[in-house]
Amino acid sequence: MKIVTFSDIHGQQNKKLTNWFESNPADLLIFAGDLQANQTTDDGTKFTQWLHKLPYPSKIMVFGNHDGYYDIITNYVVNNFYDDIVILNNNSYTYNKNGNEINIFGSPHSVEFGSWWFMLKDEELEKLWEKIPDNTDILITHGPPYGILDKTYAGINAGSKTLAKRIAELKKLKYHIFGHIHEAFGTVTIGQVTYLNTSLLNERYKFVNNPIIIDYAAGTTETDYNVGE
Repeated sequence: MKIVTFSDIHGQQNKKLTNWFESNPADLLIFAGDLQANQTTDDGTKFTQWLHKLPYPSKIMVFGNHDGYYDIITNYVVNNFYDDIVILNNNSYTYNKNGNEINIFGSPHSVEFGSWWFMLKDEELEKLWEKIPDNTDILITHGPPYGILDKTYAGINAGSKTLAKRIAELKKLKYHIFGHIHEAFGTVTIGQVTYLNTSLLNERYKFVNNPIIIDYAAGTTETDYNVGE
């Protein structure tokens, strides 16, 4: 089974990116948050229309700290009967492909800084992470775990320590997909878990990375760096 994943698009769904998606078919598309450009000119519906039209039979998404119109977007998906889009908000979804079930948990939350959405102090996040089922195969969070693909341009590790603690307890976990820290894009495998920071934009909000392709059965990923500048 093939999965394509990305995050942190901030309203920049352009023709080049659309062409990339159309040229890279997969069974499942996963988005890890931050779809809105800003809160005055972008209510997220254009992204939702665009996402629905992409040639993937199933899409799973979480929101991020920039997605203040999450209620509008959720209602838009429901009211337009976009049954190809599943929005996860600290809950689980079982994806079934030819009788093979994959347990997926998604959360829009990240560690608190500034006045944004879906942010809590790390000790408060620990209570949310307790909701992650032990049988989770794929974990989607907007924010990263501490110390893994979470380093800012200033050299600060901005991830969640309590999330890293919970991940260590998840014996079935294969993939952790996230974004949030744009400049930390990439993949790394530690033990049984492959971690993917799927941010398309860099710290200057310039489009520089392509989505990441996962071959779920083979346990491999395919990544293109610095393609937008």
